[in-house]
Amino acid sequence: MTTKSAIHTRRFPRLTGALAVLAISAISGCGNLTAGGFTAEATVIVSGDAASPAASPQGPLVAPALVGPAPTSHDVGPEGEVEVEFLAYLITESGAALQLGEEIRVRVDLRGENEMDVVSEIVPATRYTGLRIVFTDIEVEVNGLVVDGVPVPEVRVELEDLSLLVERPIDLDVRGGSKVELVVDLNTPTWLQAVDPLTGMVDESVFGDLVGVITR
Repeated sequence: MTTKSAIHTRRFPRLTGALAVLAISAISGCGNLTAGGFTAEATVIVSGDAASPAASPQGPLVAPALVGPAPTSHDVGPEGEVEVEFLAYLITESGAALQLGEEIRVRVDLRGENEMDVVSEIVPATRYTGLRIVFTDIEVEVNGLVVDGVPVPEVRVELEDLSLLVERPIDLDVRGGSKVELVVDLNTPTWLQAVDPLTGMVDESVFGDLVGVITR
């Protein structure tokens, strides 16, 4: 894969607005947040292609028209790995953003045959209504991808502003002492079919429309 010489990252504050007030109130009220009651553990997981998102209200949006048919099973289609770099933020009901970890870099099987826990954070127990993801790099090494008769061994999502903001709605009422998982479903086999075989590039809008988030 090509390695970028520089990555532009749009930073967001780790704790903002009402979330900061909530955390301060919890600290003053109980002293030790990790003892349970006011906090929970949130884990972000990345999958190259999670199980069918149709059963989840946080699944990907409807796919746009793509070049060629998309694989319908993990048993067919191209093989390889997808690598992404991104920042992740939980969004509270009041609109405050809580950053989960630092910039994340992960490589997973593009067909979803494995998934990777990439960050776990202790977060305030409250209601969250969104997951914001800022992608700074998306690349794929692939075997067996042929578009318009042309083999394509490497694919990259073209980021016009060097980063891509994707935000998905969730409905997550987090209770103190609980553990929650947020699965970022890259849905790779579908957007791979939109690659330009001459450049190896996929438009960021196609990728952005297909990324999904599943809570569990």
